[in-house]
Amino acid sequence: MTRPLAAVTGLLLVLSAPAARAQATPPPAQPAPAPAPGAQEKPPEPTTEGLGLDLTEEAKKPAPSTVAVPSDKVKDAPVLDEQSLVEDDRVKSIQRKVFLKTHRFELLPTIFVSVNDPYYSKWGGALRGSFFLSDTLAVAVHASIYDLLPTDDVRTAKANFQSRIFYSVPKWSVLGAVEWSPIYGKATIFNSIIHFDGFILAGLGALWSDTSSTPLDSKNPGGPTRGPHIAGEFGIGLRFMTTDWLAVNIALIDTAYVDQPAGTNKGAVQNILALNAGISLFFPFRSTGRESE
Repeated sequence: MTRPLAAVTGLLLVLSAPAARAQATPPPAQPAPAPAPGAQEKPPEPTTEGLGLDLTEEAKKPAPSTVAVPSDKVKDAPVLDEQSLVEDDRVKSIQRKVFLKTHRFELLPTIFVSVNDPYYSKWGGALRGSFFLSDTLAVAVHASIYDLLPTDDVRTAKANFQSRIFYSVPKWSVLGAVEWSPIYGKATIFNSIIHFDGFILAGLGALWSDTSSTPLDSKNPGGPTRGPHIAGEFGIGLRFMTTDWLAVNIALIDTAYVDQPAGTNKGAVQNILALNAGISLFFPFRSTGRESE
């Protein structure tokens, strides 16, 4: 009974295998129908799987239009080379001088007081005229008059120590000088820009003192006198320009000369270290560097 059943089952399996293969084979692809005459062909669908992007609308957008530039405007347009572009992009951190002194005349009245004599303060007034050969170099003539003012140390020395003080008494001086201005800058004070320069001053001339009229021979009062003393000066200062023609001037100047004070037969080098302050007037009034401001 078992053998006939197994034979029948194997026969059924052999007969059903071709039918299963026929069902698993996909049907052949049908050709796409030809488009009708006059109909617009539809673009193919995107075949990229998983992206889901449809770029057909982007393809339909028109290309950007270009505007034609007239030939006359192209001809008049400036041509910039590489050097011009570099100069335009360069940051000008150091500007040109605004206050220039070349070929200008400076008239400087000042007042001064000595700061190095503990017994007699020398004070007075001075007038200096300068002509600038260049912006940093000038030649000047400097004239001064002097007066003496004794301090409390003189009375103390005479009353307590019975000291006798020999001192020189300058009257006036005239010196020729050379001024050099190597420093120039700007400062902001109370939201205002002030230009300034620093200068060095050196000169040589003559100084007349109280003993200049003393006769060389005490036995011959009508004979030749000592006359003026050779003097030299050296100083440093600052000049603050408020306008094109007006400046405030501050300087520390040392004037040296050889004198033999009355009552002594010994000569010595005398020094007048004085603090000077004054106002400078410039001619012509307008600076030629104002255009660069």
